[in-house]
Amino acid sequence: MNLSFKDISCIGISYHSVEGLSVEKFYQNELESFYNCPDVPVFFTNHHTAHAYSAFFSSNFNNALIFAADGAGDFINGMQEAESLFVARDNKVEVVCRRLQNPTVGKLNDGRNYILPCMPSFIQHFEMSLGKKYSQITHLLGFGRNGEGKTMGLAGYGKSLFKFNAYKKNDFLNFSLKYKDLIEEIFAMMTLSGKSYKEFVRDEKANIASTIQLMLENTVLDLLDDILSLYQCKNLILSGGVFLNCLLNQKIIERFDLDNFFVFPAAGDDGQALGSAYYAYTKYFGTQNKYKINLPYLGISYDSNEIKDALKDANLSYRELCDDSLAEEIAMRISENKIVALHRGRTEIGPRALCHRSILANPKNPDIQDILNYKVKHREPFRPFAPTVIAEEQFKYFDLKFESNFMIVAAKVKEQFQRQLPGITHVDGTARIQAVTSESEPFVHKILLAVKKKIGFPIVVNTSFNVDNEPIVELPSDAIKTFLKTQIDSLIIGNYIVDKNSIV
Repeated sequence: MNLSFKDISCIGISYHSVEGLSVEKFYQNELESFYNCPDVPVFFTNHHTAHAYSAFFSSNFNNALIFAADGAGDFINGMQEAESLFVARDNKVEVVCRRLQNPTVGKLNDGRNYILPCMPSFIQHFEMSLGKKYSQITHLLGFGRNGEGKTMGLAGYGKSLFKFNAYKKNDFLNFSLKYKDLIEEIFAMMTLSGKSYKEFVRDEKANIASTIQLMLENTVLDLLDDILSLYQCKNLILSGGVFLNCLLNQKIIERFDLDNFFVFPAAGDDGQALGSAYYAYTKYFGTQNKYKINLPYLGISYDSNEIKDALKDANLSYRELCDDSLAEEIAMRISENKIVALHRGRTEIGPRALCHRSILANPKNPDIQDILNYKVKHREPFRPFAPTVIAEEQFKYFDLKFESNFMIVAAKVKEQFQRQLPGITHVDGTARIQAVTSESEPFVHKILLAVKKKIGFPIVVNTSFNVDNEPIVELPSDAIKTFLKTQIDSLIIGNYIVDKNSIV
C-alpha cells in the first residue's frame, strides 16, 4: 500500500513503563516535526487499556468482562499495572479496578530478583504481578527472557512441589503476591534436600515448572470466580501476555459456565499496536461503528515476482503449481513423513504460527517430535508441537467447549485418538489447537482435506517456521535460508515448490 499522512486520520500510541501524558506530548511533537503533519491528532492509551481494546474490538462481542494480566504495564503513582479488570458495553471500555506492583530492581534476569540469598529484604516484600512471577520462576529454571513457553511445556512432565491456598484478598484484584513467594519455599526445600542450588534446580526442574503453572492457574481461577460471580456476565475476554498460557485458558473454560470466550491471539505486547489503533479510532470517530478484521493475518505478503527473485538469487530450481495441485503435493509429502515448510500470504499477528509461516508434518509419525526438535528446530526435547485441523472436525478429535482458531487453548486430545496422533499429543494428553475453516484459510483447508485422504485425519503437525532463538521467517529470503540450513524436505513459497532432494 502506498499510504501517506493524507490517508491517516489519527494515530494511537501505547507504551510500557511510562506515565502517559508526557509520552503523548513527546510523540505528538516528534511526528509533527518529522512528517510535517500538524493536523493529525495523536491519542495515547495506557498499557492495559490498549490490551483491553485490542481484545474487545476484535471479539465482535456486544458486551463483556475483560481481564488483562501481564508482566507489567504503565506507571500509576509510582507503581506499575499488574492486573486490570474492564467492563465493555456498546463499544465503550471502562476500567473497573487495577492491581499495582512495585517496579523491578534492574532486569528480571538479575539474580537479586529470583535467588533468595541474593535478594535484599526490601525487594523480598515488593508486590509482583502474576505474569512477572511466572517470568521470575522461568529465570530461576534457566530459560531466560521470553522462555515462559518452555516453562509451560515442561510443566506437563512434573508434579507441583506443594499445594496452594488461595492468596488472601479483600475483594477481587486486592491480593498480595510478593517477590519472595514461591522463591522462599523452593529455597527451603533445596536446603532440606542437602543438594546444591544448581543440583536441586536441575533435578526438580519439571516439578518447579509444574509448581508455578499450578499457582498461576489456581490464582487466576480464584480471581475470576469472584469477578464472574459479582458481575453475572457470561462473556469473558482475556488479554495480556499471561493469557498466552494455553493450559491456563483451558482451565478457565472448563471451570466457568460461559456463553462466549475470546483470547486475542496477539495477547502479548505485539497486540498493543492494534489496541492503540482501536482506541484512537473510537476517540476520533466515536464508538458507533463495529470492526471486522481478518485475524490473524494482518502482516505482510509477497507477490510472485518477489518470490521468484528470491528463489533465483539462491540458485534454486522450482515449480509453480495451482492451489489444488499444490495442496495435493503437500499432502503426499506429509503422508510420506516428509517435513514441509509453508510461507504463503500475510504474516500472522502474534507469536503462534498459523499456517502462513509454518512447518508442517505427519501427526501419526511417533518420531516426528524428536525429528523436529533435534533436526529442524534445534530446541529442547520436551517441547510439544501443535495440531492444525479442519474446523468442522475439531470437536471430533479434541475436548473443546469453544472453537479454537488461534492455538490459544490446550485441550485434551480425546483418549481414543491419543495413540493414533502421537505427533500432536503432549505428555499430559493435551494439544494446542488451530482450527481452520474454508472461509478463513481456503488453501490450508484444501491441504487438510487432502491429508485426510492420505492418512485418515484432517490434521497436520504445525510449528513455527524458524529454528530456536530466531524469529519466525518473514521475507522469502528468510524462508529460503532456514530451509537450506535445516532438514526440511520441501519448501512452499506462495505457489512455488522447492524440494531439497532436487538441489544439486
